Amino acid sequence: MPATASGPVSSPEPPSPAAGAPRTPSQVDRGTVHHPELRAGRWSVAGISKVDHDVSVGRADLRGTVVIGGDLRAGEVDAHGRLEVRGAVAVTSRLRLRGSLAVRAGVRAAELSLAGSVEVAGTLASERTLRVEGVLRGAALRSPMLELRGVADVPGATEATSLDGRFTGDTHLGEVRARTVRLRGPVPNLVRWVLGRQASVIVDRIEAESVYLEGVRVAFARAREIVLGRDAHLLAHEGRVLRAHSTSRLGPESWTPAPPGFRR
Repeated sequence: MPATASGPVSSPEPPSPAAGAPRTPSQVDRGTVHHPELRAGRWSVAGISKVDHDVSVGRADLRGTVVIGGDLRAGEVDAHGRLEVRGAVAVTSRLRLRGSLAVRAGVRAAELSLAGSVEVAGTLASERTLRVEGVLRGAALRSPMLELRGVADVPGATEATSLDGRFTGDTHLGEVRARTVRLRGPVPNLVRWVLGRQASVIVDRIEAESVYLEGVRVAFARAREIVLGRDAHLLAHEGRVLRAHSTSRLGPESWTPAPPGFRR
């Protein structure tokens, strides 16, 4: 039975929001603003805001560039622009971002909706849903419902109940553990071949109940049901292959890139 998102997270979690010194009702930053630390019921930014240490707020509405030197604890975060946190992020409700997110520790929220460039040094974890569209670099992922669009580099564990990934460029996932896994990569075509823009989507290992692959290379998969779509390549497996497209492949094959100036 594959692991799902109901078990404990193996990597360190960001701290949970906690009560402390009284918060100010609201803090409004316009232009360029600097704070040693910040505690507020509501934090609104339009411009550039820098906080040297921790931030604890009920709600954050961020427009522009925000740099936090410590942890970010919030009830809800809505960010458009660049958000850099040099500690951990813990959000009790939803974190929504369009732009750029860089976190040097882990991120946890009830719901995560991220679009743009996302770089997280620790685990990116959600209690309910995690959606990322764009470029994702993270140590590990964890969410019951996990949806990825764009490109990703996640060398650690990806744990979910349901994983749906549609990738448009070079992507690497380490070990994937879920009940249902659907992964689609860019299927080769003549235009990409002529321009030399072929992309590879590689997964080290999958543990699941059902797996669907298209345009993806997987080193090993263990599942009760496996379906191979167009241009899927499965090196080794345990389980039943229900269907295999005529362009799919089972078994060993060299995955080394072609020499400079050549195309495979």
